[in-house]
Formats: sequence, structure tokens, C-alpha cells
Amino acid sequence: MPSVPTGIPPLMSAFSDPRWFDRAAVVVKGDFLCRAVPHADGSLLRAAETAAGGALDLVTLRIVDGPLLGHHAGLLLWPPRSQADRQRLLGPLADALDRESLTQRFATATVRCQLETSPFGDLEVRKILAIADDHPLPDPQGPEPPVVRADLLPPMPSSQPSQTEVQVLRTVEEVRATVALLQDAPVLGLDIETACTRLPPEQREDRGAFEPWNGTARLVQIAAPATSGRPTTFVVDCWSVDPGPLLRLLGDGRRVLAHNAKFEQSWIKYRWDVELREVLDTCTLWTVIVGHLNAAGYEHGVVDAKLVTLAERFLGTELDKSFQTSDWGQAELSVEQLAYAGEDAAVLLPLATLLEGIAHELGCYEQASVASQAGARRAAITARFGAERNADEQSEALELISSATTSDALDATAAVLRRLVLSAASRSTVGAAYVARRSSLAA
Repeated sequence: MPSVPTGIPPLMSAFSDPRWFDRAAVVVKGDFLCRAVPHADGSLLRAAETAAGGALDLVTLRIVDGPLLGHHAGLLLWPPRSQADRQRLLGPLADALDRESLTQRFATATVRCQLETSPFGDLEVRKILAIADDHPLPDPQGPEPPVVRADLLPPMPSSQPSQTEVQVLRTVEEVRATVALLQDAPVLGLDIETACTRLPPEQREDRGAFEPWNGTARLVQIAAPATSGRPTTFVVDCWSVDPGPLLRLLGDGRRVLAHNAKFEQSWIKYRWDVELREVLDTCTLWTVIVGHLNAAGYEHGVVDAKLVTLAERFLGTELDKSFQTSDWGQAELSVEQLAYAGEDAAVLLPLATLLEGIAHELGCYEQASVASQAGARRAAITARFGAERNADEQSEALELISSATTSDALDATAAVLRRLVLSAASRSTVGAAYVARRSSLAA
């Protein structure tokens, strides 16, 4: 088998059992009877360590009934923060408090588990629900690497100049007109740019710095397919106007394309309480494809799953990522920043079309699609809990509103309010206070 290129983002964590990653075993969510089976080293609980140094134990379970008979799922046992966490994951096995006793329980028990396809495309045990009557252990099934024709990936195209038209939206009227224009668009590309306003500059590169409760969304970019002429990206300046009506359009069930969609979903869930119901993550799509290409020994030569890499390799589009780390918190953004933001969203449309064709041929499109949905769903849950656990700037917003002594002064606070870090719940509270203050000043 040819060597696998280095630098490929793993589709699962590097320590994962390859039996979990199987295009024939894809589940949005379901309950299955399972039994633990040994890892390659003979252990039922295998100690592992993440790239960041985190310790955990891994269990591989084989499904012993139903349509996925003989396929495998993985259970990740992180050190619990509390016994309640342990109970939520292990259910009736939570009373086994050490590795030895837990190993003994897994060695003898048939368990009913809730399984999901994870954001990485592998089959994951989300929780153990109950101990069931014993079932015989079936023969293992899969995963089977695909047969890959030599010319599956198209040749790298020559460099292509940008054809994207960028329209910047800064008024309510412009947002409304765009909502009407895109009402019937079946698929849209989504990207956002954020400003980490609550942290000092020296902390903005730290792991976890770009969480929604640490900053504000500066731009929301929505790309529409070209019906005639050039494709268009509508770039909403969130410090000038609320993009909420356009984001709610994205959450109505139409198809949304994003790259690393977990990021976009967490921010728009936190600030606007919008969930993407039908999302395809082009990063996940390529990562799942790579897993099957690697399993087949296919030399694809793509060094990572970054958007800049895929856009150049498959579309001939060069994205200037120097703007990715530019200052999105400045009062006036440059023409170059806006053009970069628009192109980032626009390339998602042709890139998704090309990668979908490859995934369908490999038989892993459903796997990538379900994994995309899982990533967005979990990001929305994380954002909801983050809003509950992290303070925002609601008190500052309410103080600004109450201190306005004239209607003109209140109008002047609107631009400041849009820059503050506010969860969706706080935005509702602040909006009601704003309306009430306007009424009192007009009286």
C-alpha cells in the first residue's frame, strides 16, 4: 500500500480504532445492542492520549442485532468532571469506578447503547442506556475500503481570477431586499468573520479564544449561485445592521454550505438563536473522502483540509488568507477585507458540487452529510450551554439604554449595542428595553 501523505487532518482522532469509520454503518441517532470487543493489543479498555495531552480510555463495541449487525462503534471515556457526567455516559455501568471493574463489566455485559455518526464520520457511542439479555457475538463486518479509479480526482486547474460580485449590506432596507431576492434559492454558502473584542490582544491566539462569548460577529457572508452573470456574495456589516432576517432564512430548512460549519453554527446560535437544519460542511466532506482514499492506498497529495488548500487544488482559486488574521474589529474595513470575505463564501458553491461527486462515487456521501449535521448540532448545543455559563455584556447594554436622555442619544447607542457581546436571550432583553426607553422618551 502506498504511503499516506503527512499533514492530513485525521477523520477521527489519531488514537481511534479504524473499525469505527465505516461508510456502511451510518446512523443519525439510534439504539443498538452491543458487546465490547478487544482492541488490536487485546485490551477492552485502551488508554490513549490526545495530541493536546488529554488522557482517556477507548472501548470498541460490536453491534449484535439489527441492520448494522457486526459493525463497530467507539466509546470515548474522558475523565468525568462529576459522577453525574459518568452516569450520563455509562448509565448502569457507572458504579464501576475503576478501570479493572469497568473492564470486567464490559467483558460480560450486553448493553443497549445510543449510537450516532460523529462530526468526524465515525460511529460513536453517545451513552449506555441499559444492560440487556445476553446476545452471541456476531462475526465482524467492515469496513471495506472502496475501489478507487486512478483518475478519480480531477487535475489541478490553472489559476482562475475571481468572478465574484460582492454586495455589502449596511441598512435594514438592503437586508430586506436581499431576503426577498434569496427566498427561493435552494442552496446558499455561509461564512462569518468575527472580532474577539472581550479579550486583550495577547490572548486572542489562545485555544478557545474565538468563542461567541468572547467577541462579536463582524461580517456575515452569504453566497448565492449565479443565475445569470457572476455569482454574488452578500456581505452584511453586523456593526451597521442586524443580519438576523437573513440568518433565519438559512435556518428554514434550505441547504447551507460552510467550511468547518461548527464555527458558523456556534456563533449564529449564540447570538441569533438560529440552527442550520440542512448543512453540508465542505471540510467534513473532504476529510471523510480522505479517510477512504487513505484506506484504499490512493495518493491524493492534498496536504490538509483548509479551505485555501481545497480551493486552489480543485478550483484554481487562490484565497489570500493573510486577511483571515487581519483586524476585523476596526471601525472601517478595507475593500480588500470585504473582497476576501465575499470570495471565501463564494468558493463553497463549486467546491461542494465537485466534492459531492467524488463522495458519491466512493459511496461515502451519506456518511459525510450525517457527520456535517452532527457537527452543527453539537456546536449549537455547546453554544446554548456556553450562553448559560458565560456572562455577556447585557448589563453594559442596559446601562447605555437607560442613560440616553433624548431620542437622538438613544439612536446613537444602536451602533454601540450591535458591537457588544450579547447572547440571543440578552439581545431579546436589550431589544425590549430599547423599545421601552424609546416610548418613554417620546411621551
